[in-house]
Amino acid sequence: MTTQVNLSMVPRVNVVESNMTSRLRDFLRMNTPLFLVSMVGEDPKELLHGVYKVLRAMGVTPNEKEDLHSYQLIEVALVWYTQWNNNRPVESGPIEWEEFKESFLGKYIPRERREVKVEEFINLKQGNIRVEEYSFKFSMLSRYAQYLVSN
Repeated sequence: MTTQVNLSMVPRVNVVESNMTSRLRDFLRMNTPLFLVSMVGEDPKELLHGVYKVLRAMGVTPNEKEDLHSYQLIEVALVWYTQWNNNRPVESGPIEWEEFKESFLGKYIPRERREVKVEEFINLKQGNIRVEEYSFKFSMLSRYAQYLVSN
């Protein structure tokens, strides 16, 4: 029979690698924010929020999150991430999102700046600004004080 398939000639595909390549392609197509550090006014919280939103929508595993989030760090931020990751103890296992988030925020939003933002949130008053503007400020500042905001 000439129609018989020779199974030994079928290329083997690494399913895990193929799946990760597919995930990376999808992740990059989502236009998640980049973090350069050098851009004036760049908000590290925006990066975390945007990346987390995309990762959650994609339904990625914790290990995939660790692999994917670093693709949005550019220049100095990527150098920081590489050094931070290389200095982690081997026995600490894969990077969890919360661990990355805390280290990233600790590096790029000093505690003092976060405390100032929490104070701004606590002291926010509508006064004579439009409701839309107040709502926007409330939402932006509440990310620094999530423990003070109930859903």
